[in-house]
Amino acid sequence: MKLKGKWALVTGGSRGIGRGVCLELAKEGCNIVVNFVSDPKKAKKTVSEVKEQGVDAYEYKADVSDRSQVNEMFKQITEKNKLDIVVGNAGVVKMQPFLEVTKQAWDFQMKINLEGSFNIGQEAAKYFVRRKKGGKVIFMTSFNQEVPNGSQGVYSITKSGIKMLAKSMALELAEHNINVNTIAAGAVATDINVEQRKMFPGLIERLSKIIPLHRWGTVEDMGKAAVYLASSDSDYVTGSTIFVEGGIMINNGMMINIVED
Repeated sequence: MKLKGKWALVTGGSRGIGRGVCLELAKEGCNIVVNFVSDPKKAKKTVSEVKEQGVDAYEYKADVSDRSQVNEMFKQITEKNKLDIVVGNAGVVKMQPFLEVTKQAWDFQMKINLEGSFNIGQEAAKYFVRRKKGGKVIFMTSFNQEVPNGSQGVYSITKSGIKMLAKSMALELAEHNINVNTIAAGAVATDINVEQRKMFPGLIERLSKIIPLHRWGTVEDMGKAAVYLASSDSDYVTGSTIFVEGGIMINNGMMINIVED
């Protein structure tokens, strides 16, 4: 097992890609703290599923956009057990055409996606520096960090910002043996894109034709990439992005958020 005895904090870990990351890390022997903010039932279910892999786990409620809650979360967790891996996965999207983007929608996505990632990243870094044993920080981004989609501009901007956050952290924290990388997810059918799939009927089928591997990604696909970045296999990887997107980036200039006549 690549992660036997390690502890990981996964933000937004109760569902979607976060849940997939929790389970794949657990399969490699990693103990998990499942962070959530709104659905304790799903968090407890994920904890139960993680424990079925023979590791320890518990849930912790905290809003990553609230620095005081993030600080308290790290304090409580690290008083109870060590942390070796931190996965910043919590994120939101609000579908709006650019000319209709509201300040509320802008602030909502910036606060949770970008500021939340900064909060988690800085607290993780401070902890790892104090502990003097290095650590792994992984941020879940999206191929939208490079290619924006229509009606999804603010989300794409936040993901691009997270990419640069990771690079900046990687540069300054390398001397402390802290690796910081991102996973740019492709199309994965989760709660976060339900609105998008409703707005653009037939999106799954149409996009599956565009993706060279002709399928949407799974939460397991994302989780397996996280295992690599969390393990010693990636000790010489930092400031990088792993694109787990089925080759969608090969199709430059694609337009996926369209409705066919």
